[in-house]
Amino acid sequence: MQSMLHTEGHTERLASVIEAWGEMCWLMEDQLVPEAGLSIARMTINGDQTSPSHLHSNCNETIVLLSGVATCLMGGTPYRLNVGDVVFVPLGVAHAMRNDSAEVAIALLS
Repeated sequence: MQSMLHTEGHTERLASVIEAWGEMCWLMEDQLVPEAGLSIARMTINGDQTSPSHLHSNCNETIVLLSGVATCLMGGTPYRLNVGDVVFVPLGVAHAMRNDSAEVAIALLS
């Protein structure tokens, strides 16, 4: 899915980072709009794949599952997600997303 960023007097095509497990597209962050003060990304997780475990030392993260069925592995605990479910990941807690089906899963991260 190709996304466009529209700001006052400017439009640009947003790039995605494609990995073996899926794709990340940053929709908003300071690199796109200086001093935006927030980060929003769309994560696409390929069927039966898991994103790398990681943590954030500078922010909390909210994950909303937009499509598919997935599990958020957070701090060693699995949280099963259906469409519309939300996970709050506190600063400094390791987490990853696992797609529990053969179909693509999509999540919005902020």
